[in-house]
Amino acid sequence: MFYSGILTDSGRKDADLREAATIRQQRRMKQAVQFIHKDSADLLPLDGMKKLGTSKDTPHNILQRRLLETNLSKLRTNRSTWAPKNDVSAQSKKQNQAKCESPRKSEDDDMIYVWCQCAGKDVRAQIDTSCPHSLIPAPCLDRLGLKEHFRSYKKEEEPPALPYSVKPLGQVERMAVMLGNTTVECSAIVIDNNDRNFSLGLQTLKSLKCVINLEQNQIEVGRTEIIPFIIRNTVREDQPSEV
Repeated sequence: MFYSGILTDSGRKDADLREAATIRQQRRMKQAVQFIHKDSADLLPLDGMKKLGTSKDTPHNILQRRLLETNLSKLRTNRSTWAPKNDVSAQSKKQNQAKCESPRKSEDDDMIYVWCQCAGKDVRAQIDTSCPHSLIPAPCLDRLGLKEHFRSYKKEEEPPALPYSVKPLGQVERMAVMLGNTTVECSAIVIDNNDRNFSLGLQTLKSLKCVINLEQNQIEVGRTEIIPFIIRNTVREDQPSEV
């Protein structure tokens, strides 16, 4: 009981040994760090040493400056690849416009057009076998002189279903269409769309007894007449303008 809390000689020796071991370990760590810094600095190019500092700079400071320079160069490179918001929005608009225009061009390339007469006037007509009805855009009524024959749909009247997202306004009855020397009277639906062309639907094509020859790029009417397709960007000599 009287010797509790009092270090013996052997205990003091153990404490001294542990303290000495700790001091030696700390010295070894410092020597190892200094050796690593010195070895890394020796690996640096002489030009980099001159640029980064003077001979008074320690290897540790030189390495820190080299690391900072590398990080700054990476940051500048990343910033250069970033585009302002305005430029990004403008670029996205251009891409969207290109996407909208490219399908339209490809669709126009796939469409079939022929010259015909509607209400006694020459008109470029689209051959549309996907729609049973012939279609006339509303602005074409005045140019074709068919406004007097137009009948709008009533509220309680259900308009015919169309394979396109267009709004049917009404229809024109007993419209005279001449393809080659063959004339038929048919009805056509007037649509509220300025982008579409006047088109001959499947019912009108059947009435004209048309046979579409894709190999020869022509339409055979009644197996006696041949109507060639309109090649894109070409205009018939006797057709000054299209309706």
